[in-house]
Amino acid sequence: MASVDTKPMPTPSFVAPSVASDVLLRPSAQTEVAAATRHEAARPWRMTALLMAGDTLALGVLLYVLHIASLWVAPAFAPMVMSAAPIAVGSVLSLYVGMGLYRTRVMHPVEELRSIAVPVTGLALIAPGFTYMMAGSPVAVGLVAATGALAVVVVPLARITTRIMGAHLPWWGVPAVVVGSTSATARIVDTMKRWPEIGLRPVAVCEAGTGQHGTRTGSSPEALHWARQHQVPYAILAEEAVPADQRAHTLAHYSQFFEHVFCVPATDGMVATWTTTATCDGLYGFGVRHLQHQTAARFMKRALDVVGAASLLIMLLPVFAAIALAIRYASPGPVFYRQTRMGYQGRTFTVFKFRTMYTDADTRLDDLLARNPRCRAEYEQYHKLHNDPRVTSVGQWLRRYSLDELPQLLNVLRGDMSLVGPRAYMPKELFQMRGLSRVVLQTPPGITGLWQVSGRNAVSFSSRVDLDVHYVHNWSPWLDLYLLARTLPVVCTGRGAH
Repeated sequence: MASVDTKPMPTPSFVAPSVASDVLLRPSAQTEVAAATRHEAARPWRMTALLMAGDTLALGVLLYVLHIASLWVAPAFAPMVMSAAPIAVGSVLSLYVGMGLYRTRVMHPVEELRSIAVPVTGLALIAPGFTYMMAGSPVAVGLVAATGALAVVVVPLARITTRIMGAHLPWWGVPAVVVGSTSATARIVDTMKRWPEIGLRPVAVCEAGTGQHGTRTGSSPEALHWARQHQVPYAILAEEAVPADQRAHTLAHYSQFFEHVFCVPATDGMVATWTTTATCDGLYGFGVRHLQHQTAARFMKRALDVVGAASLLIMLLPVFAAIALAIRYASPGPVFYRQTRMGYQGRTFTVFKFRTMYTDADTRLDDLLARNPRCRAEYEQYHKLHNDPRVTSVGQWLRRYSLDELPQLLNVLRGDMSLVGPRAYMPKELFQMRGLSRVVLQTPPGITGLWQVSGRNAVSFSSRVDLDVHYVHNWSPWLDLYLLARTLPVVCTGRGAH
């Protein structure tokens, strides 16, 4: 990716083949948003205010919890907590301002999580020492240390939650114009719409002019109109393979009109590498992260899995009981369904699910596919059916909200799976993974993952594999935390479920 902006910004990630039929903005829609775009571009403070409010709320809740705990075990320390609270909140917010975390710019949420955690971790490490000097109480020091450890997770999680919630507001996002060929711009716009919390809002899709070699990288008068008349600050160019001098000329031309200009490769199959563009010793190219090879990173992931799975199992025991009764009431048969899946390094294991199908499901499927070519084509593409005759009435409800996946928490405790990871593929699907199984199976499969928050069953099987490759290449603890935060609204709304 190339850029002429003096303030680097990560490109929108998780670019995947389009699953929506109307990702391109229609001319009528462009006309409707033109006036609003000009008005909103002049008021970027609303995004800043929302993010600051979310951070303040998270810090306030943590300090309130510390105050309540102090009243129980260290009453003399409680007044000190309340008096120091404004200073603590102000210090953190000031650090964020100094780090540029409130500037109206586009930042990928995973990078933002890491940036948010750095100052919080620093304060969490030094706060117990200050507490000991001021209070001299080992109990107070322990409370502050525990609160600091909690803050390292809660504060970044609160920021991404604020972004996810704010992304549904009509004024959220910085306006952007996408320029390029129809197929290339469709993928980019689909990404921007699917991940609105990144902060880019497409307001127009413009056809690029034809360059010297017949490639669509020339100037687009319509895009320049949006920059001049509507003050759109961002231009994203879907770049085809062109000589270096033509690329430099195109970037220089657009930079005269837009504050930020970015080139995104228009090559198919780039889903797993678009976000890892990097420079190293003057070299420019695509990088791949392999943090799963680091002992500390693996330990952190496993610790999160064990603590998270155990906590959820305890809290959800009443839900397990209610679901079990509903399944037995809907149709005769066992409560749980067992299936063989592939795990880490291709080792097979038995995955647990709540049963959502009739006991003669295989016979029903074979009969349907034999007499219905449309359903057979759908099953071959997605490995699922929209109206599946095998699924019970209760099973449809469980699948819509992913409740049938809850027993996989047992697989997480056993070490077969992780809370977040690639899809758990069946052995019979190995030969349909285009040789990418050697990449996907480098890490344990997850209950949730990138493919689930990218459209779930609306994403084709081939796209799921590409998204899983992307996850493996870009894995970090912060990516897991981000995907966990994004899973909740997807599950609650049932979006993408068949």
